[in-house]
Amino acid sequence: MEERPWWPKGIAKSHDESSISTSWGTRPLHVPEITLDWWNGHEKTWGDWPEVEAFEQVDEDRSGIWFDIGEYKALVIPIPTGKHASRLSRNPQLKSALKEHLQLPVAGCDKDGDHVLIYPKENPVKVTAKSLSGLHLALIDGGWSTPNDEYGWNARLKKVEDTLKTSTLWRAPHSYNTIGIPRIELSGMRPIPLPLCDALLWKDDTNLPMLRQAIKHNVMLKWREFVPSKYWGDDVMRIATGGVAHMRYDINILSKAEAVAFGVADPEIDEYLNSVDRIQAKLGIMRLMKMGIPLAIFGLIGTFWLDRAGEFDEPSIGYFTFGLIWIISSFLYTYNEPDWRQAL
Repeated sequence: MEERPWWPKGIAKSHDESSISTSWGTRPLHVPEITLDWWNGHEKTWGDWPEVEAFEQVDEDRSGIWFDIGEYKALVIPIPTGKHASRLSRNPQLKSALKEHLQLPVAGCDKDGDHVLIYPKENPVKVTAKSLSGLHLALIDGGWSTPNDEYGWNARLKKVEDTLKTSTLWRAPHSYNTIGIPRIELSGMRPIPLPLCDALLWKDDTNLPMLRQAIKHNVMLKWREFVPSKYWGDDVMRIATGGVAHMRYDINILSKAEAVAFGVADPEIDEYLNSVDRIQAKLGIMRLMKMGIPLAIFGLIGTFWLDRAGEFDEPSIGYFTFGLIWIISSFLYTYNEPDWRQAL
């Protein structure tokens, strides 16, 4: 079992016929003996389940085992992680909104989540800036996007950091225009189950930032050409409001979790995580520069009241001094903020 690509050998502790216990929690486990009778004997199916006359294994990856079953392609998921893929087809409103943008499963079988998914046989189109923006705009137009959820996003990151026992601790505010979308894991423009580490580390069904998916698939710069500018303005992208840098951190720390779960080394991710303290040091300098702004505000208010009380002969000196502090602090704060493009 340890040699199977979907087996989390880095965290697996024990298993039986129906579950796997890991150092991060327990998940259902269903490793079937795959025969024609198995294909045609399922009871909890949905959609247009095909009559299978022959099958051939064509691939195996961290999602599960892929089969050619004639007119369709099937994915058998030994460790179900939820129903995030099947709900896109089973929810009529979601299916109507997304069928032009995704290669949706046409049928499936439930067993503690998505256990089997049946897809059209042709390969899905690649994730491009245009195809991904089309998906995102469809979610927005259909009312499936959600407002900024920085509390949930930061809580999720804290759970991952605590579990991995990393030396990195990074929380960030996010712009009002940073919106969330439903979790849709993509292989090409085909929805597949969530990664196992995501399901183990965070139980809540939290929508993640739309921008994060564009960054994850390396299409963000071109993607901006197809979506309204309010979703990628400076208030969304800049490091002071989380932006690109914080979302890249989110993507990389989840990649680290996946590497740990499957017992593989990823020097590139380790190198990135080791560099996060330098980013945070720059944020610390920015916050230090910003401290002059509240000082200036209190100074201006104090000058005003002391002037009203007749305690100042030359209040203009106070106004000038604290106003200058405000201007200098604002300038230094902005000047020390790294360009968000450096985070790509």
